[in-house]
Amino acid sequence: MVTIGVRQIMRCRLSAFINYFILLIIFNCTSFNTFAFDLVEAYTRALNYNADYLAAIAKNQAGQENQVQGRAALLPQANIGGSISENYLNADSTSVYFHQPMAIAQLQQVAFDFSKFSNYTKSKYSTILANLQLDLARQQLMVNVVQAYFDVLYANDTLEAIRITKKAYQRQLQLANQAFSLGTVTIADVNDAKSSYDAAVAQEIQVENDLINKKNLLHNITGLDANQIQPLIKNINLVTPEPNNVNKWSQMAKVGNYDIKIALKQLAMADQDVNIAVSGHLPTLNANANYLYAGTAVIDGGSNTEQLQQTTTNPGSITSSYSYAQAGVQANVPIYSGGGVSSQVRQARANYQAAMQQLVSIQRQTDQNIQNVFWQVQNGVSIVKAQTQALLSAQIKLKSDRTGYSVGIRNSVDLVNSEKNLYQAIQNYNQSRYQYLNSRMQLKFLSGNIDTDFFV
Repeated sequence: MVTIGVRQIMRCRLSAFINYFILLIIFNCTSFNTFAFDLVEAYTRALNYNADYLAAIAKNQAGQENQVQGRAALLPQANIGGSISENYLNADSTSVYFHQPMAIAQLQQVAFDFSKFSNYTKSKYSTILANLQLDLARQQLMVNVVQAYFDVLYANDTLEAIRITKKAYQRQLQLANQAFSLGTVTIADVNDAKSSYDAAVAQEIQVENDLINKKNLLHNITGLDANQIQPLIKNINLVTPEPNNVNKWSQMAKVGNYDIKIALKQLAMADQDVNIAVSGHLPTLNANANYLYAGTAVIDGGSNTEQLQQTTTNPGSITSSYSYAQAGVQANVPIYSGGGVSSQVRQARANYQAAMQQLVSIQRQTDQNIQNVFWQVQNGVSIVKAQTQALLSAQIKLKSDRTGYSVGIRNSVDLVNSEKNLYQAIQNYNQSRYQYLNSRMQLKFLSGNIDTDFFV
């Protein structure tokens, strides 16, 4: 009678503890608490903190100058200069040293230079490319923030569940030891409880390390304290892709995907490189204008300097001041360059073919990714719903085993297995939600229409 009473007391205590264990897990893993920052705040802070994105902004600013420089080569080129030199003259038994200041102005305008026109076209593509690369960097930052944010949440959920599970196993081990000392359970029950507890301790250490790494990654991207992260709401909006047609998403990606847009502009730039190389065979035509002014010379020494000094003001004298102007056109027709230009043309055409194949590769890879992610979103809705039902079933199963244990038709091993199943169900449930949201984000990213609306 005493043994039966002790067993009933132990079962009642264990039953109450397991009931508390279930409530505590569900509360910790699915409740909504308000913390310092959410996804919007994380992304906003990353825009002003992330070094990779700030570098992309600087590169974009540098890229804006490409078009300016390309256009500058087509505009008038004006230069002014001056000089003063010491001169020696020996003529008609007269030798003299003198210095004379000079000033020159030059103006040049391109009339026809296919290389410069092609380079200007290429520079415009280059500026557009810089803008596309900045847009891609901004969207990639969104992806990185969301991924890092969800990674922290999932690692934190995992750690919380493991800690609660460890506490349950610890308490169960204590109860098993007490029951074993009373002779109501076997040593196998104690060993099972200890094995579960030891496994939970080891897993807790691993997940703690993983959580630290995930928090550091989020901090490096946003500069925020990952300990102040706001968790995901319990009931997320489960929606299938719209339009709900994978081929339409593939078409959207062909037009909107930024990797494809960048590859297209790189192909256009490679085409202009071919034109630039071919222009080495073509003539060029430039308009030129020059103006030279020489000031009155100053005699420094020599023979008959007095007589020569008197003639410095005479027009036409070597030492007198004078000016010279010239205007005209200059044509240059290439004849032979040792085969260098032909080699450059072949090289540019080969680079163009490489850029073409690179575009095809990116288009195919993007289409493959779109196909995969589309079905991940499509099936993700069903997976989350299925994991929600699996979690509910695991809760019911543990409750049933608890009742069975109290009446003697379930043992501690059954309870341990039910607790493990509940823990795994919680993990699968949380993971399915994060994977679904990540897939939605990737679908928008690949199609080129991701924006901050995703965060709300």
